Amino acid sequence: MLGLGIDIGGTNTKIIVADDRGALVKTERFATQPELGPSDFAKRLAASVSSIRNSGMKIDSIGIGAAGDVDPEKGVIRYSPNLNWRNVRLTQPVEKLTGLPCVMENDANMAAWGAFIIELKGHRCDALVITLGTGIGSGIIINGELYHGATGTAGEAGHIIIEPEGRVCNCGARGCLEAYCGSLAIMKRASELIKDRGAFVEKYYKGGAFNTIALTKAAEAGNAEAVKIWEETGTYLGRGLVNLVLVLNPDYILLTGGVSNAKKWFMPYVREVMKNQAIATPFSRVKIKASDNPELGSLGAALFGLSRAGLKP
Repeated sequence: MLGLGIDIGGTNTKIIVADDRGALVKTERFATQPELGPSDFAKRLAASVSSIRNSGMKIDSIGIGAAGDVDPEKGVIRYSPNLNWRNVRLTQPVEKLTGLPCVMENDANMAAWGAFIIELKGHRCDALVITLGTGIGSGIIINGELYHGATGTAGEAGHIIIEPEGRVCNCGARGCLEAYCGSLAIMKRASELIKDRGAFVEKYYKGGAFNTIALTKAAEAGNAEAVKIWEETGTYLGRGLVNLVLVLNPDYILLTGGVSNAKKWFMPYVREVMKNQAIATPFSRVKIKASDNPELGSLGAALFGLSRAGLKP
């Protein structure tokens, strides 16, 4: 059985084909071009699906991950800032155009499902998956099932408040976790500490950009400012995770996304915050790790599509 997983980004849309064990079979991309509208997007998506099927692959289902406020029951993107779409029904036209069952979730939920099946082997457990990228998303697995909440918006971990009246977040609120631990926020703090960015990049990431990769390379070389920024990031992330552990009491926390590649530099401070809690019991149980799999979101979409179509054993 083969599932098709789709990860809709503001710039590019990734399409992958995976089998029911999560093995990646094929990957391709096309320009999202959200300004052309959702109807045009659905047609271009269907054309890509048709091309893949014409190559000889028997696709059984489609799963879509989209950033923003998604209604998984109705297959509607209620609001996606990255796409500037509101109240867009997507699964229904895709099903009509392709003839395949289609499901849609918030992209962090799809990453959570991918982590649950691939990293945690589908064992029934409670898990919290945090996506550390430009922003911060999360998905919640309770007893082996995705938890949606009353309106399908459970898991907005990036917008819990960790610093009252703190830095302004892209959502408009102050002090959100995302305003301290998303990659844009991390690099904003870096630019406040590192005045000559050009010289910094030339020294630590020649040919690259002033980004979290450069910051990691600088930390590896012993740069004090870079080490300080990762220490701050780990401390803030630890504060956020403490609140989530106290509420959810998960077995596992799994960190994914580009920022998680710097785990060597921020994770010790996360653990330091978590071990110094008055209510110690939930922290003695929870296991925290960072994934090295960059495809969890799209793989999770493919696997979730198969599971909801009743095709995965």
